[in-house]
Amino acid sequence: MDHSSVAQALPKIIFFAPILEYPPAGGPQISVVNAITVLSRIAELHILSTVPPDKVGSPAALEFFRQRCASLIHVPSSRLQFKNRISSALLRKARRAAGSLFAMCDVKFILDYANHHGIEIFWIDRVVEHAFAVFQSLRRRRPAAVIVGDTEAVYSRFVMRELPLVRAPLRRLWIRVFGVIKEREERELVATADAVTAVSALDADYFRSIAPDPSRIRLFSNVVDIDQYRTHVEPPVNFKHPALLLLGSYGRDTSPMDRAAIWVTKEVMPTVWLTRPDAHLYIIGRNSERLRPALASNAVTVVGSVPSIMPYLTNSTATLVPLRFESGTRFKILESGAAGIPCISTTLGAEGIRVTPNENILIADSADGFASAILKVLTEPETAKKLGRGLHELVVERYSLDEQQREGQNILKFLQQCQHVRR
Repeated sequence: MDHSSVAQALPKIIFFAPILEYPPAGGPQISVVNAITVLSRIAELHILSTVPPDKVGSPAALEFFRQRCASLIHVPSSRLQFKNRISSALLRKARRAAGSLFAMCDVKFILDYANHHGIEIFWIDRVVEHAFAVFQSLRRRRPAAVIVGDTEAVYSRFVMRELPLVRAPLRRLWIRVFGVIKEREERELVATADAVTAVSALDADYFRSIAPDPSRIRLFSNVVDIDQYRTHVEPPVNFKHPALLLLGSYGRDTSPMDRAAIWVTKEVMPTVWLTRPDAHLYIIGRNSERLRPALASNAVTVVGSVPSIMPYLTNSTATLVPLRFESGTRFKILESGAAGIPCISTTLGAEGIRVTPNENILIADSADGFASAILKVLTEPETAKKLGRGLHELVVERYSLDEQQREGQNILKFLQQCQHVRR
């Protein structure tokens, strides 16, 4: 992209990225890649990130981002890293505990950069999840700045929805305390940001319900780059049919995806195997290998991380989204639709996506109901084709990069109005 020829015509934005990775390993990374791709079409984008250069990916990954922005800068806190896994975990805890100290250093750097380049718009990605201290510090130090708080979910819901699944008193107490903290941050965000993005109409309704000025809540939907899913890819060696995919990011026993994998493997699939013993479950994604000792079998393959899900996705029979607590919209459903693959989800898993049960998705919340939905796809080929085709049409119509670009343009027009009023 030749930024020199269009810089005068485009608004300048600092995009603060606490997550930055290519190729994207999961939904959070996909959302960042898509946001950068879309915003680079309509703005002069300057990416400032807390992610160290070697964590972004290969040199090709750095080049991918540089092609889409005027600059890619790593802020001071990105230099704090350890190779040792335990030391890295301790550093993450220190960041959370002393977030305001790290933020003060990063915000000074960001403001110096903004002053040097004449930038007045700041887009803070995943603000409640990872960057609230940066948002607070930036707002306090530059009251006249135009700031976008980009959300990937209603994070307080994400936290609180685990409560029904937890019995340990200390864990329940921690969830309640942390959830209340996130609720307060969300209220401060909608009260002090110039615009707050929401990934779905459902999320937007929540933020508007707590916002002093509901017009500041703007849609910036989760979408997929449909062109990346059009080409059929050969399956992996020894790929087994019929294949059911459980895609996501894993990592701890209490995470949504770990719980989902255990529920499907232990409570859903045994019923499926009574009728279809040939059905094979693939558990795929970052840190999924930690589930291998407990869940792997002749009928379950725990794959781990993969460079691309396409060899699995384009050859699968169906994707599964058996989430029992979460918030936001699921990229797994959008990716399934982009590839034309049927999807079976819980009600919560499909939250925020404008699906129609039995037309473009199957919805079930009990173990028996989920198993019945899987068997329906496995035993009724025409139904499976209808579901895959319907989901594909929905994604093409409502969840493409073009749709997100239109939403991004609306946000920029709104921000320019904010700038005009302040001047």
